Amino acid sequence: MSDHDHRSHEAHAAWLERVAPYLDDELSPDERRVMAHHLTACEPCRRELARQQAVRRRLERLGAATDPSAPHATRAVSAEAVERHLRRRLLSPARRHTGPGPLWGWMGWAIAAVQACVLAVVLGWPSWEARQGVPMVRDAVADFRQRVSGMLPPQASRDTAALARTLALPIEVIDGPGVEFLGAWPTALQGQPAAALAYRVEAHTVVQYVVSGPLFFNRASVREAVAREGRYVAHLGDQSVVGWPGDNAGSLLVGELPSESLERLRL
Repeated sequence: MSDHDHRSHEAHAAWLERVAPYLDDELSPDERRVMAHHLTACEPCRRELARQQAVRRRLERLGAATDPSAPHATRAVSAEAVERHLRRRLLSPARRHTGPGPLWGWMGWAIAAVQACVLAVVLGWPSWEARQGVPMVRDAVADFRQRVSGMLPPQASRDTAALARTLALPIEVIDGPGVEFLGAWPTALQGQPAAALAYRVEAHTVVQYVVSGPLFFNRASVREAVAREGRYVAHLGDQSVVGWPGDNAGSLLVGELPSESLERLRL
């Protein structure tokens, strides 16, 4: 990607970021007119608007199942807040890195995160996670430390399509300026199949772990972070971890780089 292409990508990402405020009627009258004019000429932004409208309808149907007059009305309020965060953070195009999977596939994980976060808000986050961390993340960091200390495994391959079929996981290689894809191989986190993809970034080795959606959303601290910020960030020793949900899956990016640098790789 050339510098010009990179600047054009960033400029258009700014337009995409305005789709959610446009849909929520949060723009000023002048900004709304400018955005409406942009939508008439921009097919990607129109598709994004239609996608977010579909997500809103799905989430509204979920919220409608809760009776505000019931004794547990607190859950309805919490669900509304989480839905808003998901639409603005998790589903924002500049904050996710997903493949071209079916719309309702990744939408299903968004709804699962809503339900999980509502229960967590009502019942409280388990305090032991704050002390001991997330097992999935600990496994990913342990695997990363083992891999970067030696050679890539013999089964490492650039054929991610075959690996995706074998593991039944959607896999998309990260691509961008200064990113070199080295290879991918099957591994396991928490006893469940996962894919590992190695990259060379700024003279550092970075590994992306792709796991199933249920494993990614298994812990309350991950669900809460995704609902609030659109991604999960952790630090274990010298390693930073950035996680985000995708199409029926989730990714953990591990490396000895600042978390901000890792997060830029997924945009």
